[in-house]
Amino acid sequence: MERLWQSTRAFALVKSEKEKDALSHAYLLIYEDERNLRSLLRTFAKLLFEPAEEKQTLRRDKLIDNENFADCLFFPEKGKKLTVEDAEKIREESTISPVEGERKVFVLGDFAQANIQTQNKLLKLLEEPPQGVFFLLGASSAYPVLQTVLSRSKQLEILPFPIEEITLALTRIYGNKYDKNTLTLCAAASGGILGEAQSMLEGGNYKLLIESAFSLCLCDRARLPLLIKNIGETKYKKQLLSLLRLIFRDALLIKTEMQNALLLLFEKERLSEVANLYSLPALLYAQEAIGKAEKEVQFNAVFPQCLELCISNIKRKI
Repeated sequence: MERLWQSTRAFALVKSEKEKDALSHAYLLIYEDERNLRSLLRTFAKLLFEPAEEKQTLRRDKLIDNENFADCLFFPEKGKKLTVEDAEKIREESTISPVEGERKVFVLGDFAQANIQTQNKLLKLLEEPPQGVFFLLGASSAYPVLQTVLSRSKQLEILPFPIEEITLALTRIYGNKYDKNTLTLCAAASGGILGEAQSMLEGGNYKLLIESAFSLCLCDRARLPLLIKNIGETKYKKQLLSLLRLIFRDALLIKTEMQNALLLLFEKERLSEVANLYSLPALLYAQEAIGKAEKEVQFNAVFPQCLELCISNIKRKI
């Protein structure tokens, strides 16, 4: 996974600032992958320390990976939320000099889950940290983070990754446990979020999702309400919309005779059915309609209604 995190613009920016000796005293990494947020933070934490000999750097990096380096403190404990008590410990620890160098790094995640009292407790420290103290905050969403915290940290958003990069990461993680088509499918449904792809792989949910997505694309308008009733309560809302977007995208490529660029090549037969069923304007409009649905879902729209309206509007343009 580290290779994936190192490919981000955010990583390149922090690396550049370190080389220029211009590190900010507090960074906030915004990445909606709750499952892998801590792994992302560990990778970035290594960047914040001063240069050292290769052997020392390898040792330090290994200790950080194990969250066991004396000058890199992780809060909260794994599986728990950041608390007021944690904030008080951080304040106390920040006054103690580093053990091995001149820098001390506090890694806090997921900051989006911290309550208002905890966030407020850290405000002064984030604004005026002791000499040599740096903060690396993680958040799966920026919305719950107080504006006063946002103003005291440099925000770096980790954007969703391309399907190809997610597929490669899954291959590195799982090896030959899954076939390439399955990895591509889960990467496509993940919306660019590695943890989502991992969860679908391990739970086998991708099988039902791909069937549901093609059923929605290929059903007639009369059957759509009943189909929505059966599918619309899925827990995998974002993933289903991501698959719908990809199916219509690949169908558009078939329609325009650009089949070499298909991402779901192993589903070419059903993709061709979609391409034959929909007009070119409908396939083009599908991207816009699904994009609108994704935004509505993000802001807690009723998913079955949102999904039915989206598919109905696309089918009207057939």
